[in-house]
Amino acid sequence: MRRTFPVFLFVLIGSSSLLLAFFALSAFPVRAQVAGTNPISLDIQPQYPAPYQNVTLTPSSSVFDVAAASISITVNGTAFYKGSGGSAVTIPMGGPGSTANISVSAIAGGQTYHAQLVIRPADVALVVEPLSTAHPFYEGHGLVSSNGRVRLIAIPDLRSSSGKAISPSTLEYTWKLGDQILESDSGIGKSVLNANAPQQYRDANVSVTVTDPASSAVAQTQTTISPIAPLVRIYENDPLLGPLYDNALSGNITMSGTENTYRGVPYYFSSLPSIGWGVNSVQSGSASDITVRATGNGQGTAVVNFAATSRTDASRSANTTLSVIFGQKSAGIFGL
Repeated sequence: MRRTFPVFLFVLIGSSSLLLAFFALSAFPVRAQVAGTNPISLDIQPQYPAPYQNVTLTPSSSVFDVAAASISITVNGTAFYKGSGGSAVTIPMGGPGSTANISVSAIAGGQTYHAQLVIRPADVALVVEPLSTAHPFYEGHGLVSSNGRVRLIAIPDLRSSSGKAISPSTLEYTWKLGDQILESDSGIGKSVLNANAPQQYRDANVSVTVTDPASSAVAQTQTTISPIAPLVRIYENDPLLGPLYDNALSGNITMSGTENTYRGVPYYFSSLPSIGWGVNSVQSGSASDITVRATGNGQGTAVVNFAATSRTDASRSANTTLSVIFGQKSAGIFGL
């Protein structure tokens, strides 16, 4: 989405002057124009600058050669740049609630052109909360499941001219999926978007534009929703400490006693999947835990497999294998 700022344009020709003023929001870059002639335009990037962000200002014209013109730029009344108009100028923005009043003068062919624009930097953060499976004490960020539910929360930081934060409930939120506006999910106070993630390998670009209807302050951000393949992990379930979720087991492990209990955890499924254990290729239960016991005095290895499959899409599955070595005795202090 392009942004048009309030623009005041002066054109001086000889001793006469013409003043045009307009306020608009449109789908085009910031431009200062004289009706019918378009003598000078001002384009900025990014179109919705955040506080303390640098803005690139590029003047252009369909009437005169900007590169050959003499350009002067002032910011909030202070001289900022003077030179050729052939290159872009980088202007730093102020903090939250600040205003950048930018004036541009161009001298070309004996005529002087003036353009002004006002920028009020604003910010919005976008929090993505995938609703996917994990263990109950998982401290990481959940990842997006194919076709799973995703909640996106916009956290805006728009300020008034006095620097006071504007209530998020009074702001207007425009949600877009790609180039499509989500009409039913957009509006005043609609800072949360609940949606279905795409299928794996089909990323979705979601953006939100937040506007203060009273002051025309605007902030925008976007994110890419990228589903991933599910996975499973096996943890030891200690009889005293409970599941040891800080250490996922893999490869070969040695069972110190006569039995060990293991817990399987499916990650990043859109809902609880069907799960199953196998020991030495024999199905051995469908609960979250499995207990492996060593009988007799012999030594050996038990191949433990844990698998999970989506209940709604059989192609969404994951498994992992663990080799449990039993019957080995640890040596004493002198190898006895």
